[in-house]
Amino acid sequence: MKESRFSMLANVALVLVLLICATVVAGAQGEQKIKAKNLPAAVTAAFQKAYPNAKIKGTSKEVENGKTMYEVESVDGKMNRDLLYNEDGTCAEIEETVPVKALPSEVSDALKKNFPKGKVMKSEKLTKGETIQYEMVIKSGKEQHEVVFDTKGTIVKDTKKAPKTKEGKEEKEENEKD
Repeated sequence: MKESRFSMLANVALVLVLLICATVVAGAQGEQKIKAKNLPAAVTAAFQKAYPNAKIKGTSKEVENGKTMYEVESVDGKMNRDLLYNEDGTCAEIEETVPVKALPSEVSDALKKNFPKGKVMKSEKLTKGETIQYEMVIKSGKEQHEVVFDTKGTIVKDTKKAPKTKEGKEEKEENEKD
């Protein structure tokens, strides 16, 4: 009787260990910080050619849907820029800070119309292939919004962050517009 309980507990413990190991391995498939010297040569060459004065702040390797991508976080003067590269050095995505006064008039007008009392805390230009969008963090009263506009000023995504609760947690309410 004692042996069967022990055997059952040992089996349960083994299953738990295997589940933990599987979770760790699956997590490793996501983003992994790496050193700049470990970037593929094609990625390093493409970055240096496109942004010769930029300084690398951080690099990472991530696997999404079985495809390996490399992220380069950089600063170029006062501009922060994050780039996502394919292994062959082609740039898949660019995310760069942009001053509010440099936004296209359509985006600026939509911002004033939709958030008349809002204060822009962060403003970025997102370029993915031929698609350009503008992502902003806007504080309006006690609310904070993460909003994505297309180049015509249409809101593509509005994620409203509720004020922090007593436990310090933040709740999100997301609205996507097609």
